[in-house]
This record gives sequence, C-alpha cells and structure tokens, in this order.
Amino acid sequence: PLIISGISPLGVISTLKKKDKKKKKRRILIILLLLIFLIGLGFFLYPYVSRIIIGKKVNDNIQVFEEERDKFIEEAIENGKLPNADKMPVDDEGKPAPYKVVLTNPEPAEEQPYLDKLYQYMRRRNKELFDTNQKSLNSSSSYMYPEINLKDYGITSQSIGTLEIEKLDLKLSIFLGANDDNMMAGCGHLTNTSYPIGGTNTNCVIAVHRGLGGSDFLRYVEKLETGDIVRIENFWYTLEYKVTGIKIIEPDDVKPILIKNGRDMLTLYTCHPYGVNSQRYLVYCERIVK
Repeated sequence: PLIISGISPLGVISTLKKKDKKKKKRRILIILLLLIFLIGLGFFLYPYVSRIIIGKKVNDNIQVFEEERDKFIEEAIENGKLPNADKMPVDDEGKPAPYKVVLTNPEPAEEQPYLDKLYQYMRRRNKELFDTNQKSLNSSSSYMYPEINLKDYGITSQSIGTLEIEKLDLKLSIFLGANDDNMMAGCGHLTNTSYPIGGTNTNCVIAVHRGLGGSDFLRYVEKLETGDIVRIENFWYTLEYKVTGIKIIEPDDVKPILIKNGRDMLTLYTCHPYGVNSQRYLVYCERIVK
C-alpha cells in the first residue's frame, strides 16, 4: 500500500475510527452519569418539593373554608340574624368571628343563625347514629364516602371545619369521608361517625395521614399525651378536647371507634407503625365542658 511519511491511509482511518468510538463511549458515559445525577437529585429534592406543594394545597383549602365561612357570617349580620361586629369575637383581621367562641356547655344550641339546615341535619344524624348503634359502620369502606353533598347546603368548599393540634403545629381542613383524595387535601371525617358539633353520645372520628409526601401531618402523633388539647372549628363555634388515651387496633376493627354512652368524644385515627401502616393508631379525646 501507498505510504506517506511512514503512515498508511488504512492506518489513519483505523486510528480515526478508534478515536471516534472513544468519543462516543465518553459521551454516552457522561450522559449516563448526568442521568444518574439528575435521578439522585430528584430523589433528594422530592420530599422538599412535595412538602411545599402539599403545604400550599392544605393552606389554600383552609383559606377557602374560612373565606366561605366569613361570607355566611357577613350575610347573617346583614340579615339581622347576628349581632353587630362589636358584640362578638373578631379574627386577626378584625372580622366578626362567632366561631371563636368555645362551646363549654354540655349540649350545643338547638339552632344556628346561619346554615341551620345543615346544622339540624348533623344534630339529627348524630342522634340516629347513637340510637342505631352505628349499624352502618361495619367495615373500612363504610366510612370512606360522605352521606351528603355540602353543595346542597350552599357550601362549595366541601369542608365542614378545621382540625388544629398546637403541640404538633398542625392545622387541616376537615372533609366529609375518609378517602385518599380528602386526606391528601386535609383530613377526613369518617362517615357513620358523629359530625363535629359536639354533644352527649357523640364520637367524631377524624382520619389523618401518618405523613404524606414529605409533610408530617400526624407523623409525630405519639408525642401526644394525656391532657394535650385538640381543637375543632366548625362553621358556628369552637370545640376543645383533651387527650385521654391511646389505642392500637387492626385496620378492620370498628368497635374501638364507636360512640361511648354518655360521652362527648373526638378520636384521631391514623396509620401505625410509621412507614409500615399495618395497624391503626387511635387518640381518644374528651370535650372540655363546664
């Protein structure tokens, strides 16, 4: 073969091909390393990004509920069904806030100046649940979906109140039905348990995730001790409960969450152990009355 300066054309081509292959391998290796880095970064950032997204969703839901509640209160004042603002509590912005009044009477009022149709339904249903021994609460599926649509009562937020546990720095909207959609947006009231308006022979059971996508929710539920305070704000007033005990149960066991005769209770319901979720962790609370 023809040789120029001691190098054959075939040798040059062969050398160039080898260099090209090395470049391609190096390029593929760099791409793979970059992908591995990005995947690792994604896993690292996921809890933080998810926490921000879920936190915003939770706060937005609370704001929507509170704004809608303010609207009902303003309408009741305009219609003369509520006293003027200077005769009732106010919120941080100075707006009338009758719901800030803590219900300390053993029994709630018989009627309300606004949303009374919903209130009367809840009172009637709570009594029915006790009288029938909650016969419809017979499996985990029986508490997942609501009995009523709040839109039928003029409520678009689909929330009936907020749950607040100061010790855990937790505040969530309460939605009807303990299903995944509701519990990703706040917490879920177990259908066929008492509605959150208080009263003798009631046990309102609220389900909360034991952590969700980087957000704590009830991850540290085991920090709650006897005497700790749990609050519910509904459309009309505030209910204060104190923790009285805990219990660990199997997922399909409904007897421990039934109404207890003569008592006014709130029960928090979450998964246990954390990360395993094979059981359920209950926090029993009794309402504070005078």
